[in-house]
Amino acid sequence: MKTLILVASLAFGAVAIAGGVQSYLHAGDASAQVSFHADGTRRNSTEYVEGQKHGLSEQWHRNGTLEWQGQYEHGLRAGEWRFWSEAGELDSERSGVYGAGQRIAPLGS
Repeated sequence: MKTLILVASLAFGAVAIAGGVQSYLHAGDASAQVSFHADGTRRNSTEYVEGQKHGLSEQWHRNGTLEWQGQYEHGLRAGEWRFWSEAGELDSERSGVYGAGQRIAPLGS
């Protein structure tokens, strides 16, 4: 799936310069959505299975720094999620271990 997202990013990157472009790739029951900021930089990439968020999800600030990174399971946040400010500082209030879409513990617990 990571290869699928990388290919999507590269294939649609040039088109993204037009601004706000979203691309979708499908492979059987799996798909990936990649969106871009108006300046052509990547904004978000999320994996889906059978139409639900399932797998890696990442989002970037306009300045190119990572805003969040984590996994979805059946449409809900699960496992370790990390959130960062535009300056690249970890947001410990939002970062943590998630289960059934809810933060259940801080990171490192």
